[in-house]
Amino acid sequence: MEKGPEIRIVGGASAEKKEQTRKEVEQALFSHFESLSPQEREQFEKLEYPKSEKELALINFANEETSRLMQEAGIEPYDVPVENYHIIPSELYKKAAGDSGNATTFNTKQGIIFDAQEFRDNPVFFGSVALHESLHLKAHFSMEVQEEGDKVSKTPYREGVTVRALQSYGHHGKYHRHFAGLHEGIVAETEKRLLGKLLDRPELAKEKEWLASNEAKEMRKKLAEKKEIPEDDIVWVGKKGENDWETVSYLRQRDVLNYVCDEIQKQFPDKYQSADDVYKTFLNAHFTGRLLPLARVVEKTFGEGSFRLLGNMDTDRQSGVLHLESLKKARARQTREKTVS
Repeated sequence: MEKGPEIRIVGGASAEKKEQTRKEVEQALFSHFESLSPQEREQFEKLEYPKSEKELALINFANEETSRLMQEAGIEPYDVPVENYHIIPSELYKKAAGDSGNATTFNTKQGIIFDAQEFRDNPVFFGSVALHESLHLKAHFSMEVQEEGDKVSKTPYREGVTVRALQSYGHHGKYHRHFAGLHEGIVAETEKRLLGKLLDRPELAKEKEWLASNEAKEMRKKLAEKKEIPEDDIVWVGKKGENDWETVSYLRQRDVLNYVCDEIQKQFPDKYQSADDVYKTFLNAHFTGRLLPLARVVEKTFGEGSFRLLGNMDTDRQSGVLHLESLKKARARQTREKTVS
């Protein structure tokens, strides 16, 4: 069998059930359609859009770049088959993904779905989001498997740096997750850093030429001012009216990540030559799941309890804003205490 993800299994189920679950997820990468329910399979086969040559090339690009990053993190890379990327009608997308934006990753089924309405006529945005979702799919992944009589419960436990509550918490209505905001910040920041490379793809030559035109640059500048977002966050701006634009997601979570990287670099200039070196430590944790090295440098820079604080940041805008304020206060407090001592 080809190389695929290494799934870690935790929980109190028998070794046999754990191994069975691990194999199911690992094999879903190469037997993706078999992991779908008969109803899902039928709907996808009937309604899924065939991928264009351009879309196939952009999926291959997403695979190449994410595999390169995995290798740099010391993780053996692998490709996600193009069949595991599904471009489906809006109605089917909403049914499958609920309110989950315009594209979603299903780690347990090793697949990604895209809302066709958002992507079919926007290859730059499709390429950018294919990168984003491929990063999610190739992240460190572990599951919890519990067994009670004939009943076997399987739930995601770790996805990238995200840590989900154990099933026992759910029984008491205390379900929660940590580092979800940081997780999205890492993925979206990586997506943004690869945009230049994406636009250099020969398949996007026409789109790149348009974005480099004075007209598009002016539109981008006005849009950035109006929406109060960085100009280089704007992935696409088009001619179809005021709604024809796209941006990199999770701006506030990326603000937090970049602030934390800057401050850690200032605290440890001998260890990190630049803030980019710190960012790579976060990206490596996304692929390896190792949080301890991050916890140490965050706590030494922002003080005791600061890693937990960072872990409490969620994915909404307000949570990002509030956590940036809290971390700035923690940093000022830590700096004062060091000066006094």
